[in-house]
Amino acid sequence: MPVKREDEIWIIGTDPPCPRCHHLNEMVHELAGELALSVRIRHLSYTDGEAVEFGDRIGLEPGTAKDVARKGGIPMDWERVYQLAGAPAQPVEVMPEDICCPSVAPWTPELDEILRPCQEQAIDLGIMMTPVLVLSGRIFHQGSVPAREQAKTWLVEAYGEGNEKPGGERLVEVLGPGCANCEKVYQNVFEAVKQLGFDKRIRVVKITDIREFSKRGVSITPGLVIDGKVLSTGKVLEVDRIMEMLEER
Repeated sequence: MPVKREDEIWIIGTDPPCPRCHHLNEMVHELAGELALSVRIRHLSYTDGEAVEFGDRIGLEPGTAKDVARKGGIPMDWERVYQLAGAPAQPVEVMPEDICCPSVAPWTPELDEILRPCQEQAIDLGIMMTPVLVLSGRIFHQGSVPAREQAKTWLVEAYGEGNEKPGGERLVEVLGPGCANCEKVYQNVFEAVKQLGFDKRIRVVKITDIREFSKRGVSITPGLVIDGKVLSTGKVLEVDRIMEMLEER
């Protein structure tokens, strides 16, 4: 049975993630851990079929700030945007058309501010502008990185809080700073849990705080910790292998 949107958190953004998409993704993972939420978190490219279908249902087209500026005729200083995003110096005309701020440089509020004119007009132009935060099957925010406390409030509103695992349930932690390999293992864990029918028995958490890695004895990521025991470091585990690990313990 396919997983319902209501059972997942989506961050719809660019692929690879821009600084804003990356920062929102990491923030949501951290907040979900703080709130002990066992909810699958997915980063979807705005061009993915699921993102496009979701937009169709609510009458919006997924797009970037570039799409909004182009459709609305909004003048933008793209050279400044690229500078703030830490993109290599090169002519604007050779920058990727599908990415408004191409890099994974640290996010700054100034980057959101310079793109604010696009965010303010996006919905009126029929575009849900990346990054988009979808909780429990509906948009809670689009076009910028929300304040951390606001995002936390929305998560509690959508999924509750204090969902610590009851006695007898198990905890799986995936440790990684947010690289593609760590994300692959995180998604594979959810797939393994689903295939085994352990959805109600296992809580899955992604830990991105590097200070927590050494506390758990993980020096090379991605790390996989099951019920407090480190079972893998530095390996991109496939679904079948994770299923074996879950069944062995």
